[in-house]
Amino acid sequence: GLTSLPPVGIGIFLGGFIMKKYKMSIVAATKFAFTMSFLAYITALLHFFVGSENVELDSKPIPYHENSIFSECNSDCKCASNVWDPVCGDNGLTYVSACLAGCTTSVGHGKNVVFHNCSCLEASSSWMGNNSATLGQCPKSEDCSMKFIYYTIIQVISGFCYALGGTPAYMIMFRCVQPELKSLAVGLYTLIMRILAGIPAPVYFGALIDKTCLKWGSTSCGQRGACRLYDSNAYRYVFLGLSAVLRGPSYLISIFLYILIKKHFQ
Repeated sequence: GLTSLPPVGIGIFLGGFIMKKYKMSIVAATKFAFTMSFLAYITALLHFFVGSENVELDSKPIPYHENSIFSECNSDCKCASNVWDPVCGDNGLTYVSACLAGCTTSVGHGKNVVFHNCSCLEASSSWMGNNSATLGQCPKSEDCSMKFIYYTIIQVISGFCYALGGTPAYMIMFRCVQPELKSLAVGLYTLIMRILAGIPAPVYFGALIDKTCLKWGSTSCGQRGACRLYDSNAYRYVFLGLSAVLRGPSYLISIFLYILIKKHFQ
């Protein structure tokens, strides 16, 4: 997002500046573009090691099944399973709603409301404190906040390296075709990018990411709405894994392209 734009912009500018300053040949530009792109790829793989733990929900680490949110402690409350209004219990666990936490009374208004006499907290065998809960999910550990910073740093470095080789890579296309075919080359390049990536990618990425959803919301018509809670580990592996799998084979093609360019222009 916002943190990626400045390094990417700087990388594109510096890539063009370096290419012009050192008067790179097409072979040198190909080698430079490949090196920067591959370095960005390797750096991006570090994202696999930067992940946060899942939220603990209803006295058990999620994932969970829809019927497992009901238990003896909330059986008399007649709670709706499709309501997502999480509360944080004093035991450090997140509950789907105050009703499913077995809370019977509340004090305060708006975001400051506090629920009391929550029977599901009392039913927790390891909890001996107050049986109250507050609105919202329980906060994650400070370690999770640090991991987000590490994730952002890796993303900035990876984006900068990829953008640094972007301008030389784009110029290779112009130098490999005859002058009268440059417009056609740009058009075909844009068309292929849209057909193979721009159009289908959101569809299959979205479908796979939906598989990692743990709790779906519902619309006013009773249909399935937006995902309320994801399995953060599964989300990370699906999103980053799919990106790595799709991008990895392209470097084999790039090596083959480099061999052809080197053979033709040297």
